[in-house]
Amino acid sequence: MYKCFIFQSHVVESSQPGRVGAAAVLEFWVGILTQQNLWYRDKTVLFLMDQICCAAFAHHQEECVQKLLYQQHKNALGCHGDRGLLSSLVGWIAGNATPSFIEGQSLCAEVWFTWMVLNMEGAFEEDLQLRCCVEHELLSEPNISPDQALKKAQQRLKLPVAPSMQRLQVYRWACQALVTPPDHPLLPLVWQKFLQLYLRQPGPEYGLAAGGCIGRRFFQTSSQAALLKDLRQRIQAVSDFHHAASQALRVPPPHTPSSDSQGDESPDDPRLPYLTSPRLHSELVRLFGVFAVWLDDETLQKQEVYLPSLPAEYEPHRLAQVMQRHQELWLEYVDQERLQYDEREVLSLWEKVQSEPNFLQGQSPGFTDYTSPSNAKERILSNLQKHPIPRPAPELQQQKAPVAEVPTSCFTDSKAAAELLQRDLCVLRDQARVAVAREAQQVAMEQELLESLPLLYKNRSEQVTMALECKGKGGQPCQGPANITVTCERVQRQEAVQTQITSLRRDIKKLQTDAMAPPPQSLAQAAVHTENFITTLVNMHKAQKSPAVHNVGVSAFHQVVSFVCEDTLRHPPTRQYLSSCVEILGQVFIQGNAEECGRVLKTILEQRRLCPLISPFFTPNAAPDQLVFLYQDVVTSLHLDSADVIFMLLTKFDLSQWLNEAQPVFSERTRLLELIHGALCVCGREPEPELLTPFHLFAKHWTWLLRHHFPDHYSDCLRLLMTSSSNQLLSPECWKVTLRVLGCLPPSRSSRSKGEQALSTADVPSRGVGPLASPFRSPVSLSPQQVRDLDVVAVRHKIDTQTLITSATEVMISPLFVCLNVSCSLKALQDLHSKIEKLFKPWIFPVDTDDGRYVSHSQSSQTVVSFR
Repeated sequence: MYKCFIFQSHVVESSQPGRVGAAAVLEFWVGILTQQNLWYRDKTVLFLMDQICCAAFAHHQEECVQKLLYQQHKNALGCHGDRGLLSSLVGWIAGNATPSFIEGQSLCAEVWFTWMVLNMEGAFEEDLQLRCCVEHELLSEPNISPDQALKKAQQRLKLPVAPSMQRLQVYRWACQALVTPPDHPLLPLVWQKFLQLYLRQPGPEYGLAAGGCIGRRFFQTSSQAALLKDLRQRIQAVSDFHHAASQALRVPPPHTPSSDSQGDESPDDPRLPYLTSPRLHSELVRLFGVFAVWLDDETLQKQEVYLPSLPAEYEPHRLAQVMQRHQELWLEYVDQERLQYDEREVLSLWEKVQSEPNFLQGQSPGFTDYTSPSNAKERILSNLQKHPIPRPAPELQQQKAPVAEVPTSCFTDSKAAAELLQRDLCVLRDQARVAVAREAQQVAMEQELLESLPLLYKNRSEQVTMALECKGKGGQPCQGPANITVTCERVQRQEAVQTQITSLRRDIKKLQTDAMAPPPQSLAQAAVHTENFITTLVNMHKAQKSPAVHNVGVSAFHQVVSFVCEDTLRHPPTRQYLSSCVEILGQVFIQGNAEECGRVLKTILEQRRLCPLISPFFTPNAAPDQLVFLYQDVVTSLHLDSADVIFMLLTKFDLSQWLNEAQPVFSERTRLLELIHGALCVCGREPEPELLTPFHLFAKHWTWLLRHHFPDHYSDCLRLLMTSSSNQLLSPECWKVTLRVLGCLPPSRSSRSKGEQALSTADVPSRGVGPLASPFRSPVSLSPQQVRDLDVVAVRHKIDTQTLITSATEVMISPLFVCLNVSCSLKALQDLHSKIEKLFKPWIFPVDTDDGRYVSHSQSSQTVVSFR
């Protein structure tokens, strides 16, 4: 209160001739009060600012205060409170209210301050040309809402900042008119501001027809219509208040002269409140009655009206000023006497405080001179004693974390990590089992329901007696209708089946309700706990390579894999979660780890359903010393049921890289060649369709070994081919790929089968196979000695074959000659000759070659190999 006395007297004294003037003092106090952050939320500062704004209005210095608030408002748009410009813009885009010095829509206590702020915001809105643009949008499109009009106006004006919907002036003045006390001097001016915006007819300004008042377009929604209804009721309440006040008597405050004080009143004398003139109350009753007429007349608001034709109670002259937004304020309705009285009262109290004798202050032990700077300590202590003792802070409640912390020992101790994963993953697996069991139960019940539906109705035979009416014949009466019994089948519902179906449907509904229930919290806790463990483990391994952490990661990978079962694979959420865990652990701890290749391969071969999940982390080339043994495990597992798994595993073997980088010894390569030969023999002479893809990959590996350090494995390849071919174990395709390598057959891309084409895209792209990986490289060059060796092998193989066939032929022909000795007829000789001719036909019949030449088998044995 004393601060209020200070600046009120400061303003009055500065207004005297020769002083700085009221404007400078007002700017000084406004600058001091608005220095602190969020000053507009401090009730004390708001009270003082309200007094300053009242003094500015009384001394006609509103402009200087508005300038300072205008600048503060612009700063607030850039940084409102503790938010930056970017966060403020994001808030406005999200629909939050534009920053303002008025918290909420209005203030009921600090009306002078609100008057100054709303006028300042109105000037800001005018400077942006926002109001005019919004009005133009509303008039141009009759069906557009105010919110849409505001957005279009902002886009048209290209405004980076624009008030939100609830901050538009028409709404701000309406809300303030509702809460301003009925006896406040500014109430008529607040209603004037609102009505100027509501009853305005801007159509002719924009070259459009006058379509009535623009204000009704802002109050079309239910909430806005309710606000307009409250305004009408408020007008009636204010009118009733002033009518009652106009009947009161105006009594002057008591004045008792005293010789000691020379006629001054004692500070302790009671003072009656100031009473406004009854005449002003009567004028306000009439004014608010006019306001009520304006707002209640729908015709006045919906269409253009010729104002001079309106009745006198409309006050057409004042209505024209409102519709045309004349800026002159109706100061004749402001209680100027009350303003002057309040100012004199404040100055009088301030003078009495200053003139208080010192001996009176000393006589009162509880009195402190609040104007003396030396009494600051006493003043502070006195103020503190007036407030209640603050309560102690509430006790801190220990909140339990929803997900427990992962113990640090789990990152270096494999046993502790295994216990943690076992506990969490069991929860996930059990949930998957429940879901799968529920699914199987629903399938079974639905199947039972489908089987029961055809049994619900059955046709049953029953006898029905029907009466046939008789009309008589030849005038003779009839003895009565004839009763005929008819046997027919009628459909009947089986109540037992109906009861069963009803029960099934009820059980299915309950099962579906249980399935749609939210999962238990323990499930989410287990999933997050495991995820936190894996994330921390991976980050620790990446930050610093540690054998202990690495061992924990390897064991965690295999433990997570062990939880992949039929139930978890059938439950999509659990399958996805476990797949993600396996992928992260496999990429960090398993892929490229030579020690884990054998274990991963064993897991895949024992549980083939895991092949798509963990085969990406099977990298046999990371263990070059074990590659032959790993290849052997793959080959020995080859059969029809496992062809797809074997093919996927074979694609992980990059033999070209292994041969060129690891440089294996001859014995290792020979062992691998024998394994490939064995796999080709398993595929058979005519591989089944399931074995075609692994067969072509084995053939590809065969040619890589044959080419590598040629002719190291030249003789071994020929020996193995000859031996297996004699036993009808190999496909002719093996000879073709071998002869293509040797240059005996031209490479023909068109002859590649679909299996070969699939093979060309099945190789792992990350290996970057170089030129050596191409299956159609240029053939090797055979030396004359190698050609002779090939001839010798081929001839020896044919001689052995012919010797075998000769012996067999002798055994077969001997009985024929015995039979011939018994019967030496011509027919028997001809028959014997025909049989012997058929027996030797394969050896003497010419062979049709690819180039159209015919050679006998005796010649073909000498031309097995042709070189360029």
